[in-house]
Amino acid sequence: MIKLRALAENTKEFSEKHPSLIYKSLGKTGLTVSACGFGAYRTDYRVREHFEALEYAISQGINLIDTSANYSDGGSEILIGNVLEEMISAGSLKREEIVIVSKGGYIQGKNLEAAKKMKEDGVGYTAVTEYAENIWHCIHPDFLKDQITLSLERLKLETIDIYLLHNPEYFLDSPLSKDLEPDELRHEYHIRIKRAFEYLETEVTAGRISYYGISSNSFVKSSDDPVFTSLKSCVDAANEISEENSFYVVELPLNLLEKGAIVNKNQVGDSFNVLEYAYESELGVLVNRPLNALGESGLTRLADFPVDKEFTTLDEAQIIAEINLLDLMEEDFIKDHLESIQLSDENRKAVQAFLKAGEILKENWKGFGSMENFNDVKKQFLIPRVNYAFTTLVASPGVTEEVKDKLDKIARQTNKLMGILDSLYGLLANTKSADLHLRLNKAVDAAEADSFKELSLSQKAILFINSLKEVSCTLVGMRQKRYVDDVIGALSAAALVDALEKFKEI
Repeated sequence: MIKLRALAENTKEFSEKHPSLIYKSLGKTGLTVSACGFGAYRTDYRVREHFEALEYAISQGINLIDTSANYSDGGSEILIGNVLEEMISAGSLKREEIVIVSKGGYIQGKNLEAAKKMKEDGVGYTAVTEYAENIWHCIHPDFLKDQITLSLERLKLETIDIYLLHNPEYFLDSPLSKDLEPDELRHEYHIRIKRAFEYLETEVTAGRISYYGISSNSFVKSSDDPVFTSLKSCVDAANEISEENSFYVVELPLNLLEKGAIVNKNQVGDSFNVLEYAYESELGVLVNRPLNALGESGLTRLADFPVDKEFTTLDEAQIIAEINLLDLMEEDFIKDHLESIQLSDENRKAVQAFLKAGEILKENWKGFGSMENFNDVKKQFLIPRVNYAFTTLVASPGVTEEVKDKLDKIARQTNKLMGILDSLYGLLANTKSADLHLRLNKAVDAAEADSFKELSLSQKAILFINSLKEVSCTLVGMRQKRYVDDVIGALSAAALVDALEKFKEI
């Protein structure tokens, strides 16, 4: 177990080692944090690239890491624990320099399996929100106690610096909420949050967490929205427990296209927006989704995409020819080799179903619509299925060199097609974002313009948020070293003057 916790003096010393980067105070915690934090969503200890990216980020000056118990079903926390253990053991990092944020509330994956078994046995958790078949939610003390214990074990920590209730507003949109009148629902919501805070105060006293708070997507909504979470009500709940409470940090979404945190006056009789109220309350504010904007048309990625110029010169006939080649290679492999390879019936059926990237692309390559949609299909469907087929085949007894050679050629052709479509949809996205680049460039002052124009779209989007005095830290996904470098570029840029007004104008 890694002893100690983040301390004000040590986090300040860490920041002084990286004088070219922006650091901020995390509200009244007294901790100094990099203006960008490592967002650990979709990171996993089983992916070496994620380990190297996190290690690299810390070495470059990132000293806040944000995760949750449900990220990669606990795999994200394990990753963080492994990296911290190695760096601290090597003497390249002190535990007191790094701020670890984790969250609890979701019941998914292994948690959900265990919770369902407990319910069947008559010993289930209290006050569970059974939101849907594959997702439950709970912030009752009994559940939080278990979650903090499991998170500490995975993180290998003695203390989690910041522990957040993760999207408690699920209760407001659950099947149970339909049976309650609006006033009853709000009253019950307040009771549940206050009860969770009372318990988290005991965890602070016990030393298992240092501070607590809430991560909520609904902090930024209009006050009349059915799932709106009032930050003032949360502050009031903590103050009802004790004026010396440890409710110190909140997390919420904000980006160039989703500006609810700025434009929605939803606190204290709709007199303040959530950022203003958090700042006046001296709360640390973590911003999530700075580059992933959700709108009526779906997800917009606020980033420039790498494009291979060679692939963008291909005409439609050439792209179709490349897809047909992969389809033929996969079809011939299945026909010529699948029966001769030693596989279980289940694995043979899976390989036959999954080794179909060419067939799928033949039917759909023009219909993904956007880079974001193509990336979703590629990462969540195409690549996992192909990888499963390849792993199963290569691990089978008696696989010949001829079979391995054919699989290698299929893999190369698959990668080539992914590169072609990445470039095709990336070019489309970059063309669309050119207008946003132009508007951002026009928004900054003349004195800032030259250096600002040189930044990537993601760096510009991050810098706008980092320049807000109310925001303590912007959480950015950095699963690859190149993403870390992009973030460090944003952290090295000078804060924008009058950022709030410029933000509103965009």
